[in-house]
Amino acid sequence: MAIKRVTYNTLSYLVAEIKDRYAEKSAIGALGGLDKVAVENLADDLKNLINGKANAATTLAGYGITDGMTATEIASAISTAIAGTDHLSRVMVDSTADINVAADGAEKKIYMVKNTDGEAGNLYSEYMVIDGKLEKVGDWKVDLSSYAKTTEVTAAIANALAAYAKTADVTKAINAAVAGLIQLDDLSVASTGAGNVVTGLAYDNKTGKFTVTKGLTALTEADFTEITQQEVKAMFA
Repeated sequence: MAIKRVTYNTLSYLVAEIKDRYAEKSAIGALGGLDKVAVENLADDLKNLINGKANAATTLAGYGITDGMTATEIASAISTAIAGTDHLSRVMVDSTADINVAADGAEKKIYMVKNTDGEAGNLYSEYMVIDGKLEKVGDWKVDLSSYAKTTEVTAAIANALAAYAKTADVTKAINAAVAGLIQLDDLSVASTGAGNVVTGLAYDNKTGKFTVTKGLTALTEADFTEITQQEVKAMFA
């Protein structure tokens, strides 16, 4: 590692940089001779701005806000607004004769009237007062007669699938069909007769056997020899 050394020129350059980058206290006015700056040392407009700031507070009033609502006032206003809206309530009655369509708030009620022909799950009919008249708006009965039951759907699916063969049955039928076919390993070839010329071919479709019949004898290459030069010359002697 090289050792650094400081020369006169280095120090001169350092001093010049310090003068260029920093100002003397006298150059920045009265604040330059202070170790700490207080509010009193600031200009009037900046001093007034600081003095007029709000201190930390836990309420709006603490920040000088006098027209805001408190959390309690907001909750009270919400409760009042909800209470002032229309709400439907349910009233149980024995018959429509027990409903007074002119009563205060009658249009804000749902009257549950006992259904004399009702059954479990449909013991009441609903009525409301609309424009001063009693109107039946519904009951609890649900008509599911047009829907199939689970057992009926299951039976229908089973009946639909009955016309189709099962996978096991299809596999069995395929194996049975293949069992009657001649396999590649069953193919064979045999020859009969004397000679070297094929005069007949037969195939047994039950066993996969080909039978070749040789009925003639033809000359072969072994039966021929090349004519020699001496034999050719002898032809002209």
